[in-house]
Amino acid sequence: AGLLCPPTNITAQNCPCRNGDIRLMAGTSSNEGRVEVCYNCVWGTVCDSGWNDKDAQVVCRQLGFSGQALAMGGGVFPSGASLVLLEVVSCLGNETSLIRCPRRVAVGQSTCSHSRDAGAICLVQSYFTCLDGAVRLSGAGDSSLGRVEICVNNQWGTICDSGWDNSDAKVVCRQLGFNNSLAVSVPGGRFGAGTGRIFLSGLQCIGNESALLDCPRTFSGAQGCGHSQDAGVVCTTPPCTNGALRLADGTDKYSGRLEVCNGGQWGTVCGKDVSNDLATTACGLLGFGTKGASVLNNALFGSGSTRMFGLVLVQQCRNQTSPCTLVVNGTRSKCSHWDDLSLLCAPPATVPLSCYTGNVRLVGGQTDGLVEVCLGAQWGTVCDDSWTDNSARVVCKQLGLPSDYAVTVPYSSAKYGSVQDPIALSRVKCVGNESSLLNCQLVSIAAASRHYCTHSNDVGVSCQGTAEHSSPSSPLTEEA
Repeated sequence: AGLLCPPTNITAQNCPCRNGDIRLMAGTSSNEGRVEVCYNCVWGTVCDSGWNDKDAQVVCRQLGFSGQALAMGGGVFPSGASLVLLEVVSCLGNETSLIRCPRRVAVGQSTCSHSRDAGAICLVQSYFTCLDGAVRLSGAGDSSLGRVEICVNNQWGTICDSGWDNSDAKVVCRQLGFNNSLAVSVPGGRFGAGTGRIFLSGLQCIGNESALLDCPRTFSGAQGCGHSQDAGVVCTTPPCTNGALRLADGTDKYSGRLEVCNGGQWGTVCGKDVSNDLATTACGLLGFGTKGASVLNNALFGSGSTRMFGLVLVQQCRNQTSPCTLVVNGTRSKCSHWDDLSLLCAPPATVPLSCYTGNVRLVGGQTDGLVEVCLGAQWGTVCDDSWTDNSARVVCKQLGLPSDYAVTVPYSSAKYGSVQDPIALSRVKCVGNESSLLNCQLVSIAAASRHYCTHSNDVGVSCQGTAEHSSPSSPLTEEA
């Protein structure tokens, strides 16, 4: 190879340029084009290997442009015909000329072809078509989704989907005013092919940038992309605000499966090892009464269908005067939707109700009778499937009656008469030490239309049984 010498017919008097001079060629305006540099009276191009915005910034500053600069890879502008003078230029961005930037390959020793001639666009704000760096969505007829187009040098162009992901999409959505939106990247072609130039490729946004042009990228320009690879996005408003709580599928608005908003989507809470303190805090945050607030496990109000489940909620209390808050602290790996936490809250004191969720009563007598439980301010009976005397003990204990020898009494229309209230609970399995019937394992809460029980299966209890009649381990009705 050797040194690059000036042509033999060039003298100091007719040399067309000085070492280090720079120019932009084959662009549509004076602030863009193929980068050419002068060395030993010869104009030559620059290989796009390692070419980036810092290199382009030096070029634009050298030409007198003070705005932002974009590096363009080979093929964006027509190829040159002279020597490829520079390769693997590594400017810091503060150099006064391109020739002063560090480089790994000696001047004139590049092995690049002209198909990789580097270019630059020196952004100049214009009042004609669009502002440099502005983005818009096209091809879908909807302002919240479409092909991403970006304004560069007073013209709209597209973005190659190489490396395109949700972090890039998030920046686009934010730039378009979709604050706190859920941003989804869409691969090329979904919203049709764009026209004009493909300005950007290989974007590597972190996601917190205020504009797409603030994002780093690994490739300059199109890098072989066609319009079939034009990137798109979908910007959607999240269904909820992080930290929000709601009760789902309850028998009234004061009860239900607890769901919390995490990461812009609803999820259920793991009910394992949760105390009633959490119920008190959650009910208060929901604006409900907290008297008697309690947590219920085993998906009492049905299993959730959210994609996120097993969330762990923890209380954060600053001091005794400030109300506590609940925050998500990861997920519990062995929790499924079968472990979804349910809550029983109380209505505000100003709301008159015939009964409060969780109350029990005996119909037909003071110490024995048909068992009814209150759900959603309405009394209902209990189906006898899986019921044992352990459950009868819990009912008597909850009513403040003797419970040691409580026994189950089958339904008798002659004794209890015709029952008008709906069936409220089924598959109740108590250990016997629970403080409330709703603290027992309850596989389902269902209306008569949603399970096989009829009022002939209604269960009663007697709280005045004797030891010889008590059989805590024998269910009245066992299911296969």
